[in-house]
Amino acid sequence: EVILTFGRSRTVLKFLCAAKEKKRSFEVFIAEGAPRCQGHVLAKELAGHGLKSTVIGDAAVFAIISRVNLVIVGAHAVMANGGVIVPIGMNMVALAARKHAIPFVVVAGIHKLCPLYPHNQEVSLNEMRSPSELLEFGKFSNCMDYSTGVGASPLHVANPAFDYVPPELVSLLITDVGGHNPSYMYRLIADYYSADDYFLQEKHDS
Repeated sequence: EVILTFGRSRTVLKFLCAAKEKKRSFEVFIAEGAPRCQGHVLAKELAGHGLKSTVIGDAAVFAIISRVNLVIVGAHAVMANGGVIVPIGMNMVALAARKHAIPFVVVAGIHKLCPLYPHNQEVSLNEMRSPSELLEFGKFSNCMDYSTGVGASPLHVANPAFDYVPPELVSLLITDVGGHNPSYMYRLIADYYSADDYFLQEKHDS
């Protein structure tokens, strides 16, 4: 079996190591997860556990996806509608998986469940990381924009940290308490959050 993952997730690492302990036979393609390229770290960790892996560039996902049987990724948060907030670039992986009818599986601990929906005003789906992750200041400092004043440089750098994968692109969500369809997430979240918990958080933020 051939598994594709993206970047680095400790949950994915433990999941794959557990599969190896159960004598499952598989190899792993790892999309590097630019610009931070945490996939390189995951590849080293998997090699240390004796797991065969191949690192690919993010742009190669569509080229390699036809060789894959299963996509397994981690998440920063699982929203109440079953959508997931993930590292930037992973929505492309989800689209590639859907295009080739390959299961897109998200593994996440219960602590990643979020009682909010993506459209809630309290939710910020993104944040910007340092431009230095994309361009070296030493090479581009003379043409990068550091201000909004008159005569500012025309070069800007956008480095968003997260993607949002909607529930229709997620095949299965695996948590500490088992696997679930994305449409079941709101019921699972209701077991861990009460309306009072959410009200108190809103009151604290206001």
